[in-house]
Formats: sequence, structure tokens, C-alpha cells
Amino acid sequence: ALAESRFPDKSSNPACLESRDYFLKFAFIIDLDSDTADKFIQLFGTKGAKRVLCPIPYPESPTRFINCEQVLGLNLMNRGNYYWEVELIDGWVSIGVIAEDFDPREAYNYGRLGRNDRSCCLQWNGQNYVAWFGGFECPIQQPFFHTIGVFLEYSEKALTFYGVKDSKMTCLQQLKVSPSAKGKFDPFQNKINRQFASLFSCKLKPAFFLESVDAHLQIGPLKKDCVSVLKRR
Repeated sequence: ALAESRFPDKSSNPACLESRDYFLKFAFIIDLDSDTADKFIQLFGTKGAKRVLCPIPYPESPTRFINCEQVLGLNLMNRGNYYWEVELIDGWVSIGVIAEDFDPREAYNYGRLGRNDRSCCLQWNGQNYVAWFGGFECPIQQPFFHTIGVFLEYSEKALTFYGVKDSKMTCLQQLKVSPSAKGKFDPFQNKINRQFASLFSCKLKPAFFLESVDAHLQIGPLKKDCVSVLKRR
């Protein structure tokens, strides 16, 4: 039961069987918010971010992270389905979502993505992927993918991470309440079952944690003819 609970049940998640084209129908265009970027994160336009050694003299901002090398997307998510992709260029990178009202001044141990009940993420730590929520972790036995797809479903209260290669999608981990008894044997799923659904009562933002020096990511790419979820509302 423990082994089974650490991986999504693809038979109950039809999206796992779809090609990339299926998810592009829900493409969400993300721009990084410079007012949230920690001083050790250098932005390249609105799509690229890299952790650096020398602090950048950003102006004061009440939404800026000050203890964690994190940056948020500019756009809010509060209903419907959203899909975006991130290129992992170098280093240790975490990709996830966070509640809009999360305090960016929180201490490092609590402020990092997935170490609190107000955020969750998929982390690449240089050796393997790990899903995080509420301070609990779930190692994932999958090879490295340069492109990570993120699919957020408000109606299902689910967040799914995919490895993307050649238009094929490999389901890495789905975070969703499970009605079965699996969570009783798995602390990570038990935490999901108890508190993950409450995250969807919040407005959420895409969030990124650049954990190692020289960690580097790029938002996208997505097809230019994709229609943003925002434009359909």
C-alpha cells in the first residue's frame, strides 16, 4: 500500500493518457513578477530567472521574498484549468503554486515552497524529483526531464506534474485527495488528504524556488496560437 500510494493512479486520471496537445487547450501564459523576486534572483525579461551570488538592488516591495530565493508569476488562478511548462536549465529548482496572500517575509524553513500548508511544489534536487506539501515529501522514481508541465484543476482540486518530451507526457506525481485507505499508510498522502483541498479556497499564483547557486529556469515554451485561460473568461 505504501508503494502504491506514492504514485498517481493513471487509470483514474485520464489526462495521463493524453498527448501534449490535450493540455495546450488549457495553456496559461505566465509572466514573472519582478516585485516578488528575492534579491538573489536575476530575471531575464518576464520568462527567465537565475539565482546569483551578488544581490540585485531591487526597489522595496511588500510582496518581495526576503528569506527565500523565490519568485512568483504575475497572474492569479482561481477557477477552471491551467497548464504551463517550465524548462529546467541548471541547478536545483522547485516549481509549484502558492496562495496569493502568503507572507513573503516568512522564515526560510517555513517560507520555502511546499514546507507550509499554503504552497506545494515539485523539486528537482540534482538526483531525483520530490513532491512537497505541508513539510512532507514524496520522492519520485523517474528520469530527469528538461521540460516540466504543470496542470492545475480547480474543479478536481488537483495539481499534476508531468515530464514532457517529444509531445509525450509522463505523469510524475498528482497531488489530490484520495478517498481510499492509502493515505493511512503514507504520511505524504495523509497530509494531502487532510489539508490539500483547502488550498483551492485561495487564489493561487505560479511559484518558483531556485535553491542552488546558478539554478536557472525558463518559462515555456508554449505554442503561440494557444489561447490563454484568462481570455476565455
